[in-house]
Amino acid sequence: MKKGDFKALPPHQIISYARSIVDFILEKANSHIFHVVSHLDADGLAAAGVVLKTLRRLGARFHARIVHQLSERVITSLSKSGVFIFTDLGSGQLSLINKFFNENVVIIDHHPPESENKENFLHFNPHFFGLDGGTEISSAGMAYLVSREIDDANRDLAALAVVGGLGDRQDKGEGRRLTGLNAEIVSEATESGVIEEVKDLIFFGRETRPIPVALEYTMDPFIPGLSGDHAACVKFLVERVKIPLRSGDRWRTLSELSQDEKSRLVSELVKYMLGPGGMSASEAQSIIGTVYVLTREPLGTPMRDSREFAFLLNACGRTRKTGLGLAICMGDRRISGEAIKVAGEYRAKLAEYLKWLEKDKVKVKGDICWFNGEHYIDDRMVGTVTSILSSSRPYQDKVIVGFAYSEEEAAVKVSTRLGAEVKKEVNLGELMRYVINKMGLSFVAGGHDLAAGAYIPAGREEELIEHLSAELGSRKN
Repeated sequence: MKKGDFKALPPHQIISYARSIVDFILEKANSHIFHVVSHLDADGLAAAGVVLKTLRRLGARFHARIVHQLSERVITSLSKSGVFIFTDLGSGQLSLINKFFNENVVIIDHHPPESENKENFLHFNPHFFGLDGGTEISSAGMAYLVSREIDDANRDLAALAVVGGLGDRQDKGEGRRLTGLNAEIVSEATESGVIEEVKDLIFFGRETRPIPVALEYTMDPFIPGLSGDHAACVKFLVERVKIPLRSGDRWRTLSELSQDEKSRLVSELVKYMLGPGGMSASEAQSIIGTVYVLTREPLGTPMRDSREFAFLLNACGRTRKTGLGLAICMGDRRISGEAIKVAGEYRAKLAEYLKWLEKDKVKVKGDICWFNGEHYIDDRMVGTVTSILSSSRPYQDKVIVGFAYSEEEAAVKVSTRLGAEVKKEVNLGELMRYVINKMGLSFVAGGHDLAAGAYIPAGREEELIEHLSAELGSRKN
């Protein structure tokens, strides 16, 4: 495959526009410092990693800033000299960027843009090319399209593009496959020898971890009552699945299970997830799917499996260890042990929050279920919690809304998700922006059709629920 030749790339202008960004970067590479500003989640960190590794290979000078939200406070704190590359954010904050910048800006994002592409700067977004940025390509994927046009040697960065797509849960195809441009990137990564596709149980450490640990560490999907609870996993495997967990003095791994044992494990897990687990049928079936193995990563590390890599990056971002996550993306493996420890702490914290929600913390109002984490749930993790609830059976036909107070923004972070069974004509990004405007607020709001967020003043949470409920009701009628 030659440079710029995707097998089914729609429309061809996307590569032409990527090349215009390449020309701009090459023009500035020797004379300017690049400021890369990106979001803290897995896709944002992976996208920043792609851009920074590309700049490093060019010998360019750069500085990275990872943020939770691109607010006016953040923008005014940035240097006003050099070239600015915004990744996995910016499209929803165009008016804000226009207010402070008029040149030397590149936006590489996949969120629905606030307006049409009429800026004075380069704005690379799949929505301008008729593509769905929520399912077909992530910000890391868009960054990769630029990087591969700079140099064919950058095709190895397709691995980070895949991690970004999985981090944004874009594996919506049959068997949890990536689709659209993501699939084309996987094809290139396979041809380059950096990824191998395998159909298997989507568990942590399939080849290296003891079976109870592999089940305990599974967070995608999150299995209530098992994920994060080692003792419960051991009991489930011994009493329900009835498989030996040891071979002599050694713990067995998933890869050592016979076909009959693996079938029994899948069967009992699905029964559990549909019953006590309270999950949707689609989520229960998602424990088996396409695994994307990063072949150049060491065996026995979470970076070997693309989903585990994405989870690790999310853990670093959500626990304020963004520098650690970015270093992993940049290829530093000396600190992988520290990152694995952070991921373990992140799992434990998620399990703690979900147990807290079980104490009658989730309220239901019509088509909405919501909870207020106030100062208890970290505002950087409230989105992950709402995502987990969106696949839980009691709420899969609702819009899920989570609140948590942000000390950083001195406001309440709002995260919304569509339940797994909600009709997809609801566009949460558009809905949230409409409701925020109706409330007379100027706080940032934006997102995709399936997930969106905002910041609102403390004390106006129930008002937002009332507006959302009324608007959802009117749109159904």
